[in-house]
Amino acid sequence: MRATRRPHSRPGTPPPILADPPPRHAMRASWRDPEDITPGARRTPKEITGFRTFCPLRRMSGHPNSGITAAHIMAADLLRERVDLASKGFTADRPLIYVAQQPLPRFGMSRAAVAQMRAYRSVRRAIALFTNDQLFIVEAVLLRNMTLRAMCQGFDPPASQPAAKRHLLVILDALVDHFEQDVQDDLARGRRLPA
Repeated sequence: MRATRRPHSRPGTPPPILADPPPRHAMRASWRDPEDITPGARRTPKEITGFRTFCPLRRMSGHPNSGITAAHIMAADLLRERVDLASKGFTADRPLIYVAQQPLPRFGMSRAAVAQMRAYRSVRRAIALFTNDQLFIVEAVLLRNMTLRAMCQGFDPPASQPAAKRHLLVILDALVDHFEQDVQDDLARGRRLPA
C-alpha cells in the first residue's frame, strides 16, 4: 500500500498555518482570588473556580512528568499579552461626554500608541531568540493554543511528539530567561498571579 501525500506539503515540511486561528475552547480552572488580600483566619487564600481559555501548557502541567512549570506558563502568558498588545493595541482615551472637537495637530503619539510600540519592540526581541522551526512551535502552541498532538499530526509524515515536547521545553526555558525580570516585577507589584 502506498502512502498518500497531502497536496499542500512535502515530506518533513511543516504545514502552513491558516490565517484564522482555531476555535478556542474553554477549560475548567481554579485560581487564587486577586481581591483576597486582607489577612483572615484562613491559612490559604480564597480560590475561584471557573472556566478560562484553553491553554495547552496548563493542561500539560497537570501531568507530573510534563516538565511544564509555573514559570513557563507565566512567561508564555507574558508573550501572549505582548503579542496581543502589539497587534491590537489599547483603545484610546475618550471623554465620557461627547464634545465636537476640531482636528488639531498632535504633539506626539498617544499613550496607547506608545504602549503598542513598546510591546512590538518587546515581541521582536523575544522572537529573535528562536529559529524558524522554533517559531513554528511558538506560533502553533503558545499563540494559537494548539496541542502538541494536533501540531504533530499536521506534518506529513506526522512528527514525533517526544521530540516536539523537547523543543517546546527549550523554547519555554528561553522565554523564562528572557522575561525573568518582567515576571519578577509583576509578581512583586501584585500585577501577576503565580500560574
